[in-house]
Amino acid sequence: MAGRGRLKAAVYVQDPATREELILLPGECPDPEVAVLITNPDAWDQTPEEDEPETIAVGEPEPTEKESAPEAAGGEAGGGAKKPQARRSRSSGS
Repeated sequence: MAGRGRLKAAVYVQDPATREELILLPGECPDPEVAVLITNPDAWDQTPEEDEPETIAVGEPEPTEKESAPEAAGGEAGGGAKKPQARRSRSSGS
């Protein structure tokens, strides 16, 4: 979390290079060298994309209208769909 986003609370830290006391105010985006010193996660203002990692779907995509339209039209585009045969009545000639 350190080094990302803006602060939502005032933070007092010591500058690692000069050893001066720094007062960082809400809304500031501190440099990474200073941000690593801020260990309280409640000091950071979290943005929605930082709250939870993005969910990534694994697998084949669902068919769209364009992909499923030839199947609905009777498989004219070589989709491999066969039309059902009409039922024939039985004859008693055996």
